Amino acid sequence: MEERGWMKGGGLEVDHERMAFLRQKFNDWAYGYEDTVEKVSIQSSFNLYSAARAHKASKILEVGAGCGLAARIFISYLMKKHCSFFVSDISEKMNEIFVQRFLETDTASDPEVKLVTLEESDVIDVDQEINNVEDNFLKRIFSCRANNECLPFSDNSFDLYIACLSLMIVPNYKNQLTEAYRVVEEGGAAAFSVWGREENCTMLTFVCEVFKEAGIEYTSGSTLTFKLSDKGFLIKDIKEVGFKEVKGFYTMTNPCFPTVNEAYDYSVSSANAQLSLKNCTSEEREHLKLTFYQMYEERYGNDTSELMSWETLVIIATK
Repeated sequence: MEERGWMKGGGLEVDHERMAFLRQKFNDWAYGYEDTVEKVSIQSSFNLYSAARAHKASKILEVGAGCGLAARIFISYLMKKHCSFFVSDISEKMNEIFVQRFLETDTASDPEVKLVTLEESDVIDVDQEINNVEDNFLKRIFSCRANNECLPFSDNSFDLYIACLSLMIVPNYKNQLTEAYRVVEEGGAAAFSVWGREENCTMLTFVCEVFKEAGIEYTSGSTLTFKLSDKGFLIKDIKEVGFKEVKGFYTMTNPCFPTVNEAYDYSVSSANAQLSLKNCTSEEREHLKLTFYQMYEERYGNDTSELMSWETLVIIATK
């Protein structure tokens, strides 16, 4: 698939050069994401699965699935029989980790479960891929690389589309909304979550403050991150692409780190933090760590009752 230049996709122009940058960024970060961030963000995934009643769906697409920890748990314990689940991410490394870890689970050896790794393609006929799997497999899982802004899947293919914490990362979120509408069948639903309101996301903003205090420039990933946290604003945009019923609510994820060291390790494990630290000297890294410890103890230490907060906005839209 072409990753350079500007092409039409999702009803709007897609910046494939920017998407190629994100692809490489998440390829480089894949194991770091799996080791730390995914184990915290999994709560957001299950909030979305629950709100969208994913256990009732028959044909599911999850985009931006990362290394697929939440997807693997869902497949093993909540996914109903006779369901087909397409799991995708723009990072082929994250897709590879999903497949590798899935094959290590007990579910992979279930004779009623089939995992298919799809070749990268401009067009994927969803029904044809499902029909290519023998009838004796009652849970069918498909893994592939896909760009959220110009999906390869055929129109009206899924009764449920899931995008957990990816909409605010892509260069043009309206492309992703348009593509979600295109691939969902009439009567189907799309479920999105994005970072919540800035004042309620100290787990995301605190590390930026620490970098600033330490005199190190922090690399920001998206200028739209908190713009999409305005529920009315996002619902309006979702309705404009064609969804007829759109509901939204805010929910909290407040991870409790037992030690300041664990809080630090998590906070500097993000892709943006790693990019920001890439060219730092050992002395600058040590100064950042000491600054983090001091600021964390003052704000969230044992003598306080405060926790880092992480709000997400959940949206369920019906076509």
